[in-house]
Amino acid sequence: MEIQLLLKEKDVVLVLLDGEKFIDEEKWVDENNLLEKFFPIIDEMLSRNNLDISDIKNFTLETNIPAGYTTARIARTIIKTLNFAQKS
Repeated sequence: MEIQLLLKEKDVVLVLLDGEKFIDEEKWVDENNLLEKFFPIIDEMLSRNNLDISDIKNFTLETNIPAGYTTARIARTIIKTLNFAQKS
């Protein structure tokens, strides 16, 4: 299982995949609150699909936001932290 975080300007999309098979997604407009919304939304998505965070083997990020923007830095930190935690 994989979760992709897609950031396109103010649009945020979390996509749950099993290989290349689409399972679920959540979309919202970022109001400079990515960190506040990310974890409750991912928790709901996992619960809805009878999954646990340990079932996710990879987290990826796709964005067109320049690296210097706070939202992009937060997103990169979230993804790196989740991938690190899964490997530990």
